[in-house]
Amino acid sequence: MKLKFTFPSKNRHRTSTSASVTSPPPPPPPPPLESSLRNPFEPDINPPPRNYLEEIVNKRRRIEENQDESLLHGFELQQHVATILQSNDLSSLQEVIDEYANSKDESLFTIFKSFAHHYPNAFALKLAKLLEFQPPIQTRIETVNHLLQVLPEGINGPFNSIILLELKNPLLHSLKAESEEILFLSLCEAIGLLADRFYRCSLGGWVELLEYVLACFSSEVQSENKKGLLLLTVIPVDVANERAFWLNQGNFDLVFGSILEWTYRDKELKGLAYNASISLMLLSQELKRTDVCDFLLPNLLSIIDEHGEEEVLVDRVKRLGDLVTLDDDGKIFAGVHREVFWCMIRAVEIEAASEEVMCEAIVVIKEFDTVDVETMESVIGNLSLEEVKRVFAVAMKMLSCVIDDPLWYDVDDKNCTEAGFSDAFHRGQFLFNFLSLDGDEYVFVPTAIGMITTKYASNVDWRLRHAAMLAIASIAEKNLNEMDMMLYFNEVAILVLKSLDEPNHRVLWATMHAVKCLSECKELLMRSQYHKKFLEKLVPVIRCNSCARVQVEAIDTLKSFAVSMQEIFRQNHYDTTMEALKAILSNKYSLPKLLLCAKCQECMVYLVRKVGPDDFKEQEAVQVVESLISLDGKLSNTEYLTKCIILKALDQICQCPKVSVDKFIDKIMPMLIACAQPLLDLTGEETNDDSLSNEDKRLVETMRARACNTLSHCAVRSSINFSPHIAKVTPMFIRLLGCSSSEIRKASILGLPKLLLSAILGDKSNDTKRDTTFIIVQALTQVLKTETDRDLSTLVLRLLGRCIETSSTFFTDQLIKIVTDEINDTIRRIIKFEIEKAQESGRRIIIEKAQEVGTSEDVFRSLSVQETIEEVVNLTATAIHTFEDQLMVPVNDLMSNVSVFLAHDKPDRVIAFAISIFNVILPLYPDKLPP
Repeated sequence: MKLKFTFPSKNRHRTSTSASVTSPPPPPPPPPLESSLRNPFEPDINPPPRNYLEEIVNKRRRIEENQDESLLHGFELQQHVATILQSNDLSSLQEVIDEYANSKDESLFTIFKSFAHHYPNAFALKLAKLLEFQPPIQTRIETVNHLLQVLPEGINGPFNSIILLELKNPLLHSLKAESEEILFLSLCEAIGLLADRFYRCSLGGWVELLEYVLACFSSEVQSENKKGLLLLTVIPVDVANERAFWLNQGNFDLVFGSILEWTYRDKELKGLAYNASISLMLLSQELKRTDVCDFLLPNLLSIIDEHGEEEVLVDRVKRLGDLVTLDDDGKIFAGVHREVFWCMIRAVEIEAASEEVMCEAIVVIKEFDTVDVETMESVIGNLSLEEVKRVFAVAMKMLSCVIDDPLWYDVDDKNCTEAGFSDAFHRGQFLFNFLSLDGDEYVFVPTAIGMITTKYASNVDWRLRHAAMLAIASIAEKNLNEMDMMLYFNEVAILVLKSLDEPNHRVLWATMHAVKCLSECKELLMRSQYHKKFLEKLVPVIRCNSCARVQVEAIDTLKSFAVSMQEIFRQNHYDTTMEALKAILSNKYSLPKLLLCAKCQECMVYLVRKVGPDDFKEQEAVQVVESLISLDGKLSNTEYLTKCIILKALDQICQCPKVSVDKFIDKIMPMLIACAQPLLDLTGEETNDDSLSNEDKRLVETMRARACNTLSHCAVRSSINFSPHIAKVTPMFIRLLGCSSSEIRKASILGLPKLLLSAILGDKSNDTKRDTTFIIVQALTQVLKTETDRDLSTLVLRLLGRCIETSSTFFTDQLIKIVTDEINDTIRRIIKFEIEKAQESGRRIIIEKAQEVGTSEDVFRSLSVQETIEEVVNLTATAIHTFEDQLMVPVNDLMSNVSVFLAHDKPDRVIAFAISIFNVILPLYPDKLPP
């Protein structure tokens, strides 16, 4: 703390020598010493002295805290470094390796890991030297394993180039001398890693390695052929930089010919030749020799069709998928998409095909669809009837890859949604959607429904019945919206109606999805009165089923009917549904799940508002709100889905015109504020938070936006009781304007004018009203400077006009200037955009005419800008009519800016915009007309 001293002035008063002049009174005594807060920005304050010893200790402590505890560090490692790495011979290293080979002592393995991490250069060189002396086979195996650990270390960092050069000969010599096939693969992988380092570091390539690869392919010895194939598989594609070696001497053709022969005739080399073929095709892409793919690809597909052992088949399909991904220009697979597609389908059709095989096969098809959409659409669209049956059967086989996981039933566990659904199931969904969207629906729909009816819907296996209902849901959603599908709709409706009696909870849950999708086909449902039959069965499911997951899905399904058929639902099913929902909440013998409670409450509120009388009895509304608050209190901070449902119900109640929000506003404010500012900060860090899944992040955004919307409604409907909270809610809304979520930004933008209205109506202090007006309006003008979403910018312009209408009395001169300056800036931005767009259109007009392309995107952009222009004009008019006498200087600036754009050489839209601004200004300021 700096002490402040006060001293008397140094300039003493002059006294007259005349005796007649009295002396001035003595100065007052100095005030007592008193302390004041130090200004941290005061330049004359010296920083505290540094304690270097303490800094060193703290630095060491931080280093130790961040160290990998599975490794040795510092002095603990140094003794092993001195004994093993710094010794002049290799015997100590060999002894340790042999000891580890025999004992598998974890402490020794820790030493090796620590060497690889801290001393990769020295350790790698020692290992390579030891390997060159051809120690016993067990030692060689362990040595190569350690090399495979150390060579990837610091793959993006500097591995000493001198060490890299010294590693070349020992490793290549070791491979040449190696006769044990068990070591071929690992040695080649080590050499492949080293070669990758060479080409990354631009050390001049490794021609000796390529020459040895060629020698292996030319050899009559099969073990050498194997080495050559393995090396070709692992060396980086960067070896294509040696174009002269591959092309000028015919070496590429020699390798190609050998691989082609071995894939045809040599059973023992076929597997290695398959992997080498993949590498050769990637190499051909770089060397512009993709003509060889026309011969190699059919061989690869034939090898896959042999199927063989599962592990081998999975590896081969994976490698093919990698090749699809790396085929940048599409030349490798040109013209063979159909052949590859059917090869993958055949792999899945194997009766004993594992889920891994099925997944990898469909991944290849999916990669094809990503790389070349049009070609794959053509493949699917031209399937014959029998081919559609085969592909549909494969999709259903994969959709049945589900297990009855107990977690699936726990709706309050956020992981329940994916419980029991395998990767194969999700791949099956892709294949099914691929078939239903891109296939010929007049072939697909009758074929699929026929197969579902005869083979799947009544199958003994619940997983196939489950797949059947999900398939029907997909068909209903994507293929049954047209009236010419009426015949097939009847068949589907009969199947689904029957499935509503399904005893298996998983199948009944899937049936709800099908019913929900069918509810979208309103005309088709009503034509045969299916809607009544569905509703008659849905209400008992909600009330009596013992599975909460099924009940939750049934509630959502019933709501979809209530939305599409409000009058019918109100007359025939409203009362029974409300009774069923109340029965769940009041069940004394079985405590319902929290999510189910929230769903019931939200559905009841929704039905009252949207289908029923849109009215709550006063005490009834309070009871529902208290129930929702109590339910929220039982949730953890991470149960975002249930919180979103509660907020949705609460928002509906707060919007109900006959409900008095004053009765419960103080009770709901803590919950709303907590939900609007959860622990997760979405203003910039949300994408870096690995603790949340993408779904959780989406739910958090929805929760926050709904809380903001509900707060906004409360601010308007209970302005007097809400006003004490404005000081806390306003800064929170302003902070959310910088959020990365457009949904949250929109909720905040819409909410701020409502907070302002609440302050104007509910606060008695004019100073508070003036301050709130300044803060909110200034925040909205700042949004215009930073917002990248044009729709939100347009919304801000509209709301600024409302703020002026609401609280013009409390606008200070400074705030008026802020608004008018922003109007000026916005006009400049619009005009600049219009001029640039006109120039761009002029450059593109010839291309568009030649290609006859539509300009829907340009039309959309023009419409969006037109809305912005209209709002700028409206805001300008509102400001001028409201602050007429205070806008003399701003109007001068505005007129001078706009008049420039009336020149004949400006685009028509710019001139029209400028004229619209003039039409607003001139009636009130006729003297501002430019000469």
